[in-house]
Amino acid sequence: MIIDVVILAAGMGTRMYSDLPKPLHRLMGKPIINYIIAAAESLANNPPVIVIGHKKEQFKDLLGDNYRYVEQKELLGTGHAVSQADSLLNGNSDLVLVVSGDMPLVKTQTLRSLIDTQISNTGPITILTLLEENPRGFGRVVRDKTGQVLAIVEEADASSDQLLINELNGAMYCFRGDWLWNALNEIKLSPKGEYYLTDLVEMAGNEGLKVEAVQVDDKEELIGINNRVHLAETGRILQKRINREMMLSGVTIIDPE
Repeated sequence: MIIDVVILAAGMGTRMYSDLPKPLHRLMGKPIINYIIAAAESLANNPPVIVIGHKKEQFKDLLGDNYRYVEQKELLGTGHAVSQADSLLNGNSDLVLVVSGDMPLVKTQTLRSLIDTQISNTGPITILTLLEENPRGFGRVVRDKTGQVLAIVEEADASSDQLLINELNGAMYCFRGDWLWNALNEIKLSPKGEYYLTDLVEMAGNEGLKVEAVQVDDKEELIGINNRVHLAETGRILQKRINREMMLSGVTIIDPE
């Protein structure tokens, strides 16, 4: 089975107030995107495909030639971003894992669970979800009475009832390759002028195809970095992880805080 990884990293990151693309900002001495690369690349058969746009040359200069790059020239949403990898992956991948370049705390075992669940799924999509009372702008996962995933609704488009849903979209997905590329072409343009990758969930349901979900227990894994406050918060969590690993391996740290 051929598994490929697509990392979305083309956004402007305007809330960082920087000429440096957001995924290239330093976190514990390394670019943010390096952490998601490290979590995902061992799960794939080929080098990750990184979707770049803003300041694309900086990605290649910093990350080098070990990865495959595709350019999203117009920022028309996540569905459009993934479609840029069509020429590389269409017909060549059994499964396509799609992750975000600004979520550096996700763990390899979580992404492996996403892949393993999709391998056994009769349908074309497995999504990552989180139960959380503070939605932080995440989309809501809509299920029917039997628990089947029906759709992901973006917060801006959610009804008052849907806003009460506490199962949130984790913004990471595993797709069956033979279904994905044709489905991307069927996504409709949203009122905001974007093609939402999340629309594929409802499309699969409308075709009578099953969408599976993997719930993340540790909500810290799905913290995304949108500004420098989030960057500092993520740094503290990462430092805590490193300290814990060191102490469990025999290092005494008098005050881990």
